[in-house]
Amino acid sequence: MSQIREIKCPHCGEWTLWNGDIDDRCLYCDGFLEPKRFSREVEKKIRKEVIKENDYFFIKPEDSEFTRTLKTFLNNLRWLAYYLQIVFFVFITLILLLLSLLPG
Repeated sequence: MSQIREIKCPHCGEWTLWNGDIDDRCLYCDGFLEPKRFSREVEKKIRKEVIKENDYFFIKPEDSEFTRTLKTFLNNLRWLAYYLQIVFFVFITLILLLLSLLPG
C-alpha cells in the first residue's frame, strides 16, 4: 500500500500529490516530480535492451517459442564457450608459472 504525500514540484514550485513512484507527474505543469530518477530508470531499461540486441542470435518478438528457446540456448552456449576458453588459458598460464618455478 503506497502512501500519498505532498512534494514541491521542481519545475513550477507548486505543492502536488506524490505516491513515490518513478513516473509521478505534477498536477499543475505535468512535469516529472523526480526527473533525475526517471531518467536513470529509462537509461537502465534502454541499456538492458541494447545488451539484448547485441546477442549473437537476437530474439525477435515475432519468433516462435521453439526459435526463442533455440536462440537462448545458442546464446548461452556461446557465452559458456567464451568463459571456458578464459578458464583454459588461466589454467595453462598457472601450469607454466608453476613449471618455471620448479628447480631444474
